[in-house]
Formats: sequence, structure tokens, C-alpha cells
Amino acid sequence: MSEPRQLHVHSVPTRPENWRTIVEIVAILAAGLWALYTFVYEQRIKPLSAQASFAVPTEISQGPTIHGVAFLTIHKRLVNNGDVPIDLAAESLTVYGEKVATAMQGPISESNSPYHRALRYDVPRHVEKILYTAASLREGAIGGNPNANFVVPPHSSNAEDYLIAVPVKEFPVVRIRREDYVRKSPVVPKVNVRIVQSSLGEYTLSSKDLFGEYDSDTEYPIKQ
Repeated sequence: MSEPRQLHVHSVPTRPENWRTIVEIVAILAAGLWALYTFVYEQRIKPLSAQASFAVPTEISQGPTIHGVAFLTIHKRLVNNGDVPIDLAAESLTVYGEKVATAMQGPISESNSPYHRALRYDVPRHVEKILYTAASLREGAIGGNPNANFVVPPHSSNAEDYLIAVPVKEFPVVRIRREDYVRKSPVVPKVNVRIVQSSLGEYTLSSKDLFGEYDSDTEYPIKQ
């Protein structure tokens, strides 16, 4: 007696089913490409091309005056407004005591360039003495300390505070000069900058590369 015949049924997909399969494959590929774009471009490539955006405000608060000495706290801030981390590669800070003249003098020309002109007729002030001076090269500078950096993440800030004791009668006004070399982190290539000492004795920064250099000059009258 012969064995029963086995019947095999083959289903041939219809044209609509073929199109549905193709659409599903295309949708899966598109989802994969979008995920790849989001991860590689948005998370890796785009941040590398983003520019640093930041501010370098200097804030001063005055504490008590003890035996004729006013205590000032200088808040040297670095504010990151951008989408990439930034690094303070090099910095300097100098605080001067200023004398005030006894009478008005003038006019004194502050600027006489073709694009800016200014004259002063008020009571002159002049730098008399250095009260504090310092400069530092960090990891982002050539020859800087490899173990020191000052990285500020996106949309955040950091600060360094300095306490300065000022004899009020001798120096009724202080001048604060600040230099900062700020770059996107990691700093590549490193900043070619060096520390120099001027004729007055303060430490400053010297570099032919002006990109990322930010200088500020602030005067503060001591409250008595």
C-alpha cells in the first residue's frame, strides 16, 4: 500500500502585500538612519563645529573696614552661555591702589584716534602702587601646568575669589586689570602665551595670538 501524498501549499504574495513589505523595510531603514543622524551628528559632529559663547564679568563686593583697612572681595567670573564647554587656558589679575588729585585738571585726552575721541575734565586719578598681582598658565597653554584647568560646562558658570585689604586713606580708589585666554574645550592647539613682568612689577600675559584674549579694566571707589 503506497504512502499518502504530501501536499505543499505555496502562498504567493499579492502586489499590495509586496508594497506593504517594501514600505515597512523603508520605514525601518529610515528610522535607523534618523537614529544614526541624531547620535553621530547631533551628539558628536555638531558640538565640534559649535562656537564658544561666554562672558567674563568682574564683580566687587566690599566688606567691613577695620582699623582703616577696607576688605574687598573680587569675584572673577567666567560665564558659559554656549553649547560647548570652555577652558580658561591662561589668566592674569592685577589690583592697583590709585591716588586722586586735589583739583580738577584738563582737558586730558583719553583717545584721539580717527574712530574714537574723548576728553576728561574731572579730577584725575593715577596708579600709585600694586596691591596684588598674579598670572597663571593652565593646561590649555603651551608650557602651562598639566594638572590645572578651569573647564566650565555649557550653560553654567564658575568663579575665583580674591580678598584684598586696602588702606582707605592711602588709596580711595582701586583699579582691577584682568586678562583671560578662553577657548573651547579641549584646547587644541594650545595657546602660545607666556607670563611677563612689566616695569611697574605686575605680571601680565604676552602673546602674538589674540584669538580668545579678553581684557578688562575696572575702577572701584572705596566706600568710607
